[in-house]
Amino acid sequence: MDGSGSVGDKVFGRFTEPAHRVMDLARAEAERAGHRYLGPEHVLLGLLADGPSHAAGVLRAAGVELAAARVALARLAERGAVPAPRPSAAELLGTLGIDLDAVRRDTEHAFGVQVVGEATWRVTRRRGWWGRRVVWTPLCGPPLVAKRALWLASQQAQTLGDGQVRPEHLLLGVLDDARQPADMVRGTRRHRQITAHVGLPDGYQGAAGLLLAALGVDLDQLRAAIAIEVGGVQR
Repeated sequence: MDGSGSVGDKVFGRFTEPAHRVMDLARAEAERAGHRYLGPEHVLLGLLADGPSHAAGVLRAAGVELAAARVALARLAERGAVPAPRPSAAELLGTLGIDLDAVRRDTEHAFGVQVVGEATWRVTRRRGWWGRRVVWTPLCGPPLVAKRALWLASQQAQTLGDGQVRPEHLLLGVLDDARQPADMVRGTRRHRQITAHVGLPDGYQGAAGLLLAALGVDLDQLRAAIAIEVGGVQR
């Protein structure tokens, strides 16, 4: 959330269409949960929602189902591990008669999905956004709290010799992020502003690990299973 633009330029540009679809589904899951940020837990739900992918198949084989994961995330909110549900930007704009999804679709149709995504990233990194107050436009999407997990996914793809980031790499990135979470308590002022803006609790380090633990899934076993799957996927 507070680094350079390398994630936008070097990671998203390498995403396959299925990986982009997972991120769209993750955003939808965040909105469904009433969260104003996009964390690794939402990426995990997006992977589950993307039924045909190998990553979703590995998750289902481990006993992880989308409906149960949604319930588990809601229970984490009750415990204060993730924010309580709040109206999404799309819902708030809807009360004014503005269909945010329609605006986004029209913009992407006119300029292309990748161009809009890259422009969004550049705009949200502009120095003018680093003021005393957090400013976030709904069209830019929710703050990307899953940045580290996506970077780890890109690193996994590179290590495995893949030129593109697929859903299987996204799952590896989410799991690696959950196994060794970074210290997100002491971030930059901008980071602290954003976490306060979206209601993240103190000490939040991503909730994918908590979510899988609540579902009785062992992180190391799941990672071993997806690593085997990645080795068998045609590149």
